[in-house]
Amino acid sequence: MDLEQSFNVPFADNLVWSAFKDTSGLIACLPGAELLSTQEDGKLDISMSIKLGPIAVTFVGQGSIEFDDSMHRGKISGGGADRKSGSRVKGEAKFSLSEHTNDAGERLTTVNVIVDYAISGSLAQFSRSGIIKDVAQRLTQAFA
Repeated sequence: MDLEQSFNVPFADNLVWSAFKDTSGLIACLPGAELLSTQEDGKLDISMSIKLGPIAVTFVGQGSIEFDDSMHRGKISGGGADRKSGSRVKGEAKFSLSEHTNDAGERLTTVNVIVDYAISGSLAQFSRSGIIKDVAQRLTQAFA
């Protein structure tokens, strides 16, 4: 399933890009996410806790992050499992930055995010409804 989100921040793209390059800071901005450790090969051990109505899940797994400095874009990919529900998730989030000026002449950066993910197990039933999309929108707003 694909989700597309975007938001604006009132900073120049080079400043926003340097914030994105701070992996631990980037993950800390995402509600429910925690960087557990970074492996020598660059893999990230991450957990992500999400509440879907009365159901709370914590996915634990590994991921990686790649950056294209010349184009100010990158990709986060990974997967994990929730022990309680037996559900699994895997996905990839591509992000890109573009700078522009508003009507007042202020520099803004638009952050575009495209997420492709798959959920299996008991939580897969929620991926067919608007619940996952609503959670993604709330996470994006909190992250921004």
